[in-house]
Amino acid sequence: MGSEQMLTADVLTDEDVSESVNRRLEMIEMALHDGDLVAAQHHLRSTRLWLVDAAGDSTSPSMVGGVALTGQEMASLRLLPDGSMSQKDMARAMGVTRNTLKTHLKSLYLKLGAHCRAEAIDRARENGLLRRPLTIVPRPALNRVDSVLSA
Repeated sequence: MGSEQMLTADVLTDEDVSESVNRRLEMIEMALHDGDLVAAQHHLRSTRLWLVDAAGDSTSPSMVGGVALTGQEMASLRLLPDGSMSQKDMARAMGVTRNTLKTHLKSLYLKLGAHCRAEAIDRARENGLLRRPLTIVPRPALNRVDSVLSA
């Protein structure tokens, strides 16, 4: 079974999962062997996302406006917020060709009513498909002179 066929199948067998995990681990090992830590990090992140998707409940698909997203569309969506990943990196992380990724993104954008990556991320967050980023609110700094004078 080819990697694209395996990853787009509705139901993954234990053998398919094992083969995919091994392939992903080999990609991480190759990147580390080549000293490419950035690529290794990308492969590691995408492998984590893929494992979450593979272990997830396939009976409850993610919905946008009454339309279900496919597993590949959700996997693509989860990689979008990582702004350091190009489409080529995303495709490699998913184990598909760049053209296949573009097809998934086109379908995803259509379902979300988005025209670009940033808009797709915003719409996905509005629909609860992606977590909102943490907002860090800085504490006001105490003026050291004021605190010394009041003591």
